[in-house]
Amino acid sequence: MTRRIGHPYQNRTPPKRKKPRTSFTRLQIAELEKRFHKQKYLASAERAALAKTLKMTDAQVKTWFQNRRTKWRRQTAEEREAERQAANRLMLSLQAEALSKAAGPPPQSAGTAPSDTALTALQNLQPWAGPYAAAAAAAGATQPPLTEPLC
Repeated sequence: MTRRIGHPYQNRTPPKRKKPRTSFTRLQIAELEKRFHKQKYLASAERAALAKTLKMTDAQVKTWFQNRRTKWRRQTAEEREAERQAANRLMLSLQAEALSKAAGPPPQSAGTAPSDTALTALQNLQPWAGPYAAAAAAAGATQPPLTEPLC
């Protein structure tokens, strides 16, 4: 058995040069974006036809669509996160307002009515109550125990 001298990767051939980044024309990008807006995934025949129309290779169209889907997923995730944060801020402000009202109502001038219909709806929301709880409470009946789970 012969013993190797040096690192095992030293005998490798030098790495190939990277292919330079492909730049697309504005017309190609516009057509690709238009198609992506209609259809996120292309079948191989559709991809080949689009590549021929745009004078691109099949691999270029395939790679462009893969990269564009990644960008699209990231953008939609960021939008969902922004919406979630906005909803959380709204809930926190409504909760703070409800707590301040519970501590003591501020003096109102005569003739003004509270305009917080969203806050009132949230305060009246009772997710634990069944659909007939309000009618039963109005009739003076007690609510029967739940026979099936809520979730």
